[in-house]
Amino acid sequence: MTAISLIPPGLPLVLGALLLPLCTARLRALLVLGLPLLVIALVWQLPAGAVLSIDFLGHELAPLSDSKLARLFATVFAIMAFAGGLFGPNHMRVAELSAAMISAGSAIGIAFAGDLVTLLVFWEALALASTLLVWSTRTPQSRDAGLRYLVLHLFGGVLLLAGIIGQVAATGSVAFTAMALDSPAQWLILAGFLINAGAPPLSAWLPDAYPEASPGGMVALSAFTTKAAVFVLLTGFPGADILIAFGLYMVFYGIVYALLENDMRRILAYSIVNQVGFMIVGIGIGTEIA
Repeated sequence: MTAISLIPPGLPLVLGALLLPLCTARLRALLVLGLPLLVIALVWQLPAGAVLSIDFLGHELAPLSDSKLARLFATVFAIMAFAGGLFGPNHMRVAELSAAMISAGSAIGIAFAGDLVTLLVFWEALALASTLLVWSTRTPQSRDAGLRYLVLHLFGGVLLLAGIIGQVAATGSVAFTAMALDSPAQWLILAGFLINAGAPPLSAWLPDAYPEASPGGMVALSAFTTKAAVFVLLTGFPGADILIAFGLYMVFYGIVYALLENDMRRILAYSIVNQVGFMIVGIGIGTEIA
C-alpha cells in the first residue's frame, strides 16, 4: 500500500484553500476546479477498507477510514465543490472561495473520520468556515446572522466535545461507530449532530443564516453543513427511533414556513430543512430501503 493511497482525501482542499490568497487569478481558478477532481481520484484509488492509524495520547486515531458510505458522501461533496468552482471565481471574493473549499475539505474529512477526535476537528473547522461564508457579504444583516450562527454551532461543538469525553471515559475507545443511545454521553453526541442538521428546537438558524450569504456561499452552506450532519447521524445512530420524530417535525416545519415565505432564498432555506427532515426520518427507520 503506497503512501499516496493513504492521503486523507479532504486534505488537498483544505491546504489548497490556504494557498488561494497567494495565487494569481488564473492559478486560483485552476486550483478551485482541479483540486475537487484530485479529491475524487484520491477517493476512488483508496484500497477497499483502507485505514490510516495514528497513535495520539494513548489512543489510536483513524483520520482515514474507508467505507462505501464514506466514498459516496465524499464523492458527492467533491462534485459539489467542483460545481461551485465553476461559478465561484467570477462571483466570490478570495476569502469566500477559501472558506468554501475548507468547508468542502472538512465535510470530506468528516466522511472518512474513523474516530471521534478527528471528527471533532473537522466538525469545528466546518463550523468556522461556514461562519465566514455567512459573513462574506459584509452587510449588517450578515454580520448579525453570522454571529448567531457561530454561537449556535460552537454550542453544538461544546455538546459534541462533552459527549466525546464521556464516551471515551466510559468505553476507553475513540472509535466512531454506531451507538445505542444508552448513556448521557451518547445523547450529548446526538444533540451536537442534530444542531448542525437543523433539527428542532433550533431549526431557525438555517433560514436565518443561509439567505444572508452570497449566492455562491449559500451553495456551499447547503451542500456541506447539513449533509455532513446527515452522514454522521447515518453512521452513528442508524435506526434510532427518536430521529423519526425529529425528522417529521422538520418535514412539516420546513414546508409550512416555505409556503408562507415570499423571499426566494428563504424559501430555499426552509426547503433544505424539509428535505433534510426526510433524510433523518429514513435514518431513524434504519432499514436499507429507508
